[in-house]
Amino acid sequence: MISHRLLALGYLLFSLAVIGWDILLAGRIAQLPKTPRVFQAVTAFAALLLAPAALVAISAASVLYGRALQTVGWLWPLTTLLFAVQALYAVGRRLVTPVLGFPLFAYNGIIALVAIAKYIISRGGEPSEMMLALTAAQTTMLRFFFAAPALWSPAYLQIPLFSPALPARWKFTRFVRVVLAIAAIGMTALVFVELPAGYAAVRSYQPHANDKLQEHPEGDFKIGLKIFPNLRSGPPPIALTNDLNLADTLAIDAVSIVIDPEAARGVALDSIARSVDQLRTDSTQLIVALGYPKDAGDLFRRSRDAYTAARIRDINRIARRLRPDYLIPAVDPYSEGSRLLGSQPVEYWIDYLTRAANLAHYIAPRIKVAVAASAYGTRDSALYAWAAGPQSRIDAVGFSLLAGFDGVTSTDSYHHIAQRWMQQYAAHPKEHWVFAAGGYPMVHGERNQRLALWDVLSWATAQPAIKGLVVYEAGDYDAIRGLRAPGGRLRAVVPALLRAERALAESGPK
Repeated sequence: MISHRLLALGYLLFSLAVIGWDILLAGRIAQLPKTPRVFQAVTAFAALLLAPAALVAISAASVLYGRALQTVGWLWPLTTLLFAVQALYAVGRRLVTPVLGFPLFAYNGIIALVAIAKYIISRGGEPSEMMLALTAAQTTMLRFFFAAPALWSPAYLQIPLFSPALPARWKFTRFVRVVLAIAAIGMTALVFVELPAGYAAVRSYQPHANDKLQEHPEGDFKIGLKIFPNLRSGPPPIALTNDLNLADTLAIDAVSIVIDPEAARGVALDSIARSVDQLRTDSTQLIVALGYPKDAGDLFRRSRDAYTAARIRDINRIARRLRPDYLIPAVDPYSEGSRLLGSQPVEYWIDYLTRAANLAHYIAPRIKVAVAASAYGTRDSALYAWAAGPQSRIDAVGFSLLAGFDGVTSTDSYHHIAQRWMQQYAAHPKEHWVFAAGGYPMVHGERNQRLALWDVLSWATAQPAIKGLVVYEAGDYDAIRGLRAPGGRLRAVVPALLRAERALAESGPK
């Protein structure tokens, strides 16, 4: 965890240095009388657009701001294309040594192709397989610095770099050039190394194009939807409107929300309660998961006991105010939890979950306390075995089955692991759910997002112990994996979800 924090910090500092370098270099190039006018114009225009284009690229990826920024969504691909043209012009006219010019052109070319691919996806199109594979490879490269958030966060961009078509004035600037060039070459090499894996990730979805859903004549399989961003305050008005309308359109059976500790008290919790009351009916169930505070790692390292006691108090308030049908005291202990708190012993999570379950059952016996496996390693296996066993106070056990950097390759292997785990308790199974399923349209394409969900749906409906699946999620908020794109457009996965719901309804009790 600490190493990824340092790598992420180093990458962000490098990106800021590149932006500063680009602006400084553009100013110097514009002042050189012997530099071709076309080259000066391209360099100056690209430098002028760089900062606002990066800001638009990050902000336009969220439903909360995207509708207003969609009209200028072309700024980032245009800017990256100008950088690629600048680098190509410099090396073609021998304004820079080929040893430096060609790697910088390759670096900028990758960034431009990925930006164009993502722009095509944002408009509902489907880029070529090569462009999707390159996007997947670049995302996997960023994983080296940012771990899992590189897959779903809009905040991590690769900043293009001007080709320095002028001699260095001082030794320090010569040194900076060498450092930036080496970094650019290194990242370009990493992308090319990951390119075969990128192709494999994009192609991993295709075998699931003809998957079939298992009928449920008893009508005992529910489809849910995770609504709102992870809440640190009351639901944003646009999320409230969009997500409630989408839930109504889909006629879903359950809604899931994640409440971070900052929102598990006072006015924020009251606002959340009023919002979900609009959705709750006799047939719509409420699933509430407790997330992690913004400074979770620091708080936990400072005092594990104080951190745990604070989360138990959050559980107390949530259970009393919301009275959910299902309560998940911790989101994915061995993926999200490990990323933020470090990988804790199984005994810690057993103790915490037992205390949370006892408290929730005391407040409202009908609340079902649940826990989800997501990492499928040794510790996750031990936690599942305890939770699924008859002695634990856990009422429902589940899985998180989101697509990954490798597409659905790892998800398919997790299916087999989950089946093996469930078979151990086949005689007396507890209720199971898939608490998170979905894909990443801006990395692998919207078609593959649909296939990722269909893959998990077909598997889940074939498992007698699994009683429901939660689609992640209603819109692009903190993570780019929503059913609704930032501009308000519903993605291609929505018709597939409607088709699945109709098929399950038609197979249910008449």
